[in-house]
Amino acid sequence: MRVYKLFLFGLTILLITACSVEPVALPTSTPLPSVQIQVDPIVEWLRPAMQTCSQQIPERNWILLSTETPLVAEVESTVQIYWGSTTSPSKNTYQITSDTLQVAVNPALAIRELSNAKMQAIFTGKISQWNEIAENLPDAEIQLWLYPQSFSIMENFSQWSGLSPQSLSALAFLAPHPLQMRKNIVENPSAIGILTTQWSNEQVTLVNIEGDQNVREFPVLAELTVPDPYVQEWLFCIQKQIGQ
Repeated sequence: MRVYKLFLFGLTILLITACSVEPVALPTSTPLPSVQIQVDPIVEWLRPAMQTCSQQIPERNWILLSTETPLVAEVESTVQIYWGSTTSPSKNTYQITSDTLQVAVNPALAIRELSNAKMQAIFTGKISQWNEIAENLPDAEIQLWLYPQSFSIMENFSQWSGLSPQSLSALAFLAPHPLQMRKNIVENPSAIGILTTQWSNEQVTLVNIEGDQNVREFPVLAELTVPDPYVQEWLFCIQKQIGQ
């Protein structure tokens, strides 16, 4: 009887083994190629469009970075988006749109126009009081705001104004971002600084520069390390988002 039970037990094991299905190894998913996008603060107004287009093109892992964030060496490609100059290189570089340089002041100042010579005198520190510009302006010290020289807007400002970085006033305050620049101009009645059309609003007064002969409109560029059709599609999507 015991032998019979052992026989049945062994037969059952054989049947279970015979009917068992070998597990099939499922294919492992391949990680998406990563694209890191380094964005200059001056063109961060494009960030909402970038985020929308990143969601619409899922074939890439899009990584949005600021210029202060170090780049990752292991990613497949890098895109740098910045406010370019008229002499920017063209290889693997695409224009997304353009923006215009603006000199902005606090609305409390009764200024709508400045001569090119007086604008240069303000930014070099040769004129430091507003009543040196016009008698109807307050006897107040000019509060000049600039950006760090690493910002692309400073290269464009030098190209437009004809002022070298070395000639700019050493007493100027530095704004780390266009939003902070605008906030400083709004909150200080004696403030003057640099914005672009995209960063301007009704809270600041844009000053017309008389005798201005140089180009104030500059391209917003995307520079690719590696050509990629999905990145090109992403850039085209951004253009559609901003109505270009």
